[in-house]
Amino acid sequence: MSKIKKSIVSIFFLLMSILFLAANVHVSSNFYSRFTDEVPVEYKADIINKTNNLNFLRGQNTNLQLRLVNEGSHVWNSSEPQPVILSYNILDSNLKAVKSDLGNIVIPGEIYYKYFVDVDVPITIPNVKGAYYIQFNLKKGYEIVYTVNEKLKIEVR
Repeated sequence: MSKIKKSIVSIFFLLMSILFLAANVHVSSNFYSRFTDEVPVEYKADIINKTNNLNFLRGQNTNLQLRLVNEGSHVWNSSEPQPVILSYNILDSNLKAVKSDLGNIVIPGEIYYKYFVDVDVPITIPNVKGAYYIQFNLKKGYEIVYTVNEKLKIEVR
């Protein structure tokens, strides 16, 4: 009788283990699907301008202080072989490119979803006065993986 009891107890614990594993997989699957519903894109950024004065002299070299917030599911890791890079284009008032694919700054550190990093972006202001827009991109290697919709308006005197 003791062998039968041992067999029944073993089968009971085996079934409980299988049920526990199935429940764990279900919970993990629900969490992951909710996370991907919440974060439907791999690469996305919210860029917050921290520079007070956006009026510049022609040809001036300056730094823009930006806060980059990771809004995508991919972790920005500067130690990867192809890290995420911030680049920018300068557009005229008609949104035509004056200068493109500039900056190419490796985003420092390891930035997870909803975390942020502050960066200084060196910019050379165009030589002709007027209104310009700066459009930011995220790149992986040489490929643009995300273009920020909002453009930063600057004035050149």
